[in-house]
Amino acid sequence: MYRKLSLVVATTLFAGKLLASETTNLGQIDIFENKNSDSRFKSNEISAEDMKLQEKNSVVDALNTISGLNTYGYGARGEQTISIRGFSARHSPVFIDGIAINVPSEGYVDLSNYTTFNLDKIQVTKGLSSPLLGINTFAGAINLVTRKPTKELEGSISAGVFSGDGKKTYINLGTNQGKYYIQASGSYLDRDYIPMSSNFNSNSNQDNDKRVNSYKTDKNINLKVGYTPNDTDEYAFNYINQKTEKGMPTDIFAVPPKGKQAGPYRQWDYSNKESFYFLSNTNFKYAYLKSRVFYDKYEDNMLFFTDKTFSKLNKNALPTPYDANTKGVSLELGEYDTQRNSLKLAFHIKRDTQEDNDSGKTYTKKMDYLSIGLEDTFRFTDNFRVIAGASWDKDKVKEANNKKPDINYGSEFDHASSNSFNPMIKFEYDIDETFNLYAGIAKKTRFASLKERYSYRFGKQIPNPELKPEKTINYEIGVNKVFENQGIKSVLFYSDVKDYIQEEIINPNAPKNDQVAKNNNIGKVKHMGYELEYFYSLSNTLDIDASYTRLLAEDRDNKVDIIDAPKHKVVLGTTYRPVKGLTTNINMQYSSSRHTDQNDRNKDVGGATIWNAKIAYEFVKGLTLDVGASNIFGKNYEYSYGYPESGRVIYSNLTYKF
Repeated sequence: MYRKLSLVVATTLFAGKLLASETTNLGQIDIFENKNSDSRFKSNEISAEDMKLQEKNSVVDALNTISGLNTYGYGARGEQTISIRGFSARHSPVFIDGIAINVPSEGYVDLSNYTTFNLDKIQVTKGLSSPLLGINTFAGAINLVTRKPTKELEGSISAGVFSGDGKKTYINLGTNQGKYYIQASGSYLDRDYIPMSSNFNSNSNQDNDKRVNSYKTDKNINLKVGYTPNDTDEYAFNYINQKTEKGMPTDIFAVPPKGKQAGPYRQWDYSNKESFYFLSNTNFKYAYLKSRVFYDKYEDNMLFFTDKTFSKLNKNALPTPYDANTKGVSLELGEYDTQRNSLKLAFHIKRDTQEDNDSGKTYTKKMDYLSIGLEDTFRFTDNFRVIAGASWDKDKVKEANNKKPDINYGSEFDHASSNSFNPMIKFEYDIDETFNLYAGIAKKTRFASLKERYSYRFGKQIPNPELKPEKTINYEIGVNKVFENQGIKSVLFYSDVKDYIQEEIINPNAPKNDQVAKNNNIGKVKHMGYELEYFYSLSNTLDIDASYTRLLAEDRDNKVDIIDAPKHKVVLGTTYRPVKGLTTNINMQYSSSRHTDQNDRNKDVGGATIWNAKIAYEFVKGLTLDVGASNIFGKNYEYSYGYPESGRVIYSNLTYKF
C-alpha cells in the first residue's frame, strides 16, 4: 500500500537519481548506482582539483582528458566542442547542474566559451545513459556541476598570465551557515592572440607568429543562494551571466575566388548567455520531491569584414544578431530507495525559441520537447542488480518562419512532429568490493536540430523540415578491478545507427563553390571500439592515470567518411609530490589522424601528441605559485583542416585558497 502511494509522476528536465537519505550538490546527476569499484576511475568524472592541476581553463580542454571523448572544431565559426565515441556534440546534451544548455538552433554547445573556475566537477555518461535524463542522450551526456560551499567561510582568489598577452583572474567566495549557504564566483580570461607553433610555415593567409584574428575574452559571474532547513532538504537559486567576445580565425589554406581575397572574415561581436535556475529537493516519509525551474537566454552577433585587416565591414554581408531562449519547469516525485528496489518515473518538458534578425525583419522558430522516463533498479542479491527502464520522447515544431518563401515552402515551413520509444536494460554484478562486471543495451534517438531542418546556410543548403530522428542501439560490456593501490578498467561498446542525418549534394556536377546540399536520413552507421583505463596511487606522493581508446566509425553504405572520429586516443597523467608543498604534474593527450570532411580525403589531418607540464609550490598555507607550459614541444597540429591549434603556451599563476 505504502509503495503504491510513493510511486508518483516526476516532472523534471534531465533529472538524475537522488536518494532520499542523501545530501549532495543539487546540480549533480548520479547515473545508476555508482557504488562499486567503478567510482575509483576517472573515465566518467573530472574534479575541480584535477582541472586546476592540469591547467584546464576551458571545459573543452578538461573533457579532452577523458577516455572516449575527443576535441573537434567547427572551422570558420571559431568554435570547439567534444564528441563522445565519435558522435558529434549534437548527440550528447550538455547540462549545467542538470539543466540542458544546448543552443536551440545548433543543438550543440561551444564548450571553449565555458570556463572551469566556478565548477566543482564535470560528470560524463556514455552509451548506456539513464532514460531519466530526457531527450537526445544518443551517445551520452555531460553535466557541469557548479560549486557549493561546505564551510562557514571558504574561497579562492587567483591571478595569472600566459603567452599570447593573456590574463586570467578568478574569485570564488562561499559561506555555509547550516540553514543557508551563499556561493559567489567571478572570472575573467583574456588573450590578444594564439601563438603559432615554431614549426608552422607562414603563407599569404597566416604569418609565423600570431594566429590572425584569434583574440578572445570570457567573463563569467555565478551566484548561488541555497536554503537547507534540515539534513535532507535543499532549495537553491542559481544565476549565471556569461559573456564572450572573440575573433574567428580563417582557413589558412583557403584559395580565394579570382580577384578576391580568401575569407570569410568574421568576428563574434558578442556571444552571451544568461541563466536563471531554481532547484530543490524535499524528502517525505516514503518519497522525495525534486524540482527544477529554468530559463536560459542566448544572444550573439556575427560581423563580416572585407579583408584580413578586419577594419572595414562588408556591406554585402550584414551582421547576424541572434536571440534565443530555453525555458521549462519541472517536478520530480519518487519513492524512497528500499534495500531491494528503487523505482523512478520522470516527465520532462521544455520549449526552445529562436529569433533571427535579417534585413530588419524578425524570423521566429519554436520547438517543444517532451520526455517521459521510467527506471527501476532491482537488487536480486547484495551483489547482483538489474536496472531497466524506458523513455518516450517527442518533439513538435510550433513555429518556423521562412526567410525565403518559394514554390516548396511559403512564409511558414511545415510543422513536423516526431516521437520515439527508447527501452534499456543493464546488469551489474559485484564479484567482491573490488571487482565489478556489467553489461547493457539501450535504444536511443536524436531529434534533428532547428538548423539541420531549416537553415539555408548562406544559400549552400536546401531546408528539409521532414527530417526524422536518428536511431541507435547501444551495446556495452565493462569490467573493472581495483587492487590495493591500483586498478584497471575495460569497456567494449558498439552502436548500430539508422536514419543517420547526412548531407547529399543536389548538384554534384556543378563547380564546388556552387554546389548545394540537403540533409537527409540516409546514413547507416556503426561505431565500435573499446576503452582501457589504469590508475596507480602511492600514498599522497605519486598518482598515475592512463587511458587508451580504440574507435572504429564507419558508414556501412560507404557514402561518406565519418568525421572527427580518430581511431586511437591516449591520455596520460602523472602527479608527483616529492616534498611537502611541492606538486608537479605532467600530462599528455594523443589523438590519431582523422577525417574532417565527409567527401574530401585531401582534408584529413594528422595525429598529434601534446605534452603539458606544471610545477606548483605552496609557500604558506593556502598561498600557491605555479608555472607551467602547454604543448611544451611546440607541436604544429590541427583538429580541423586549415585551422591550426595553439603552439607552446607558458603561464604562471598566484592563488590563495582559504
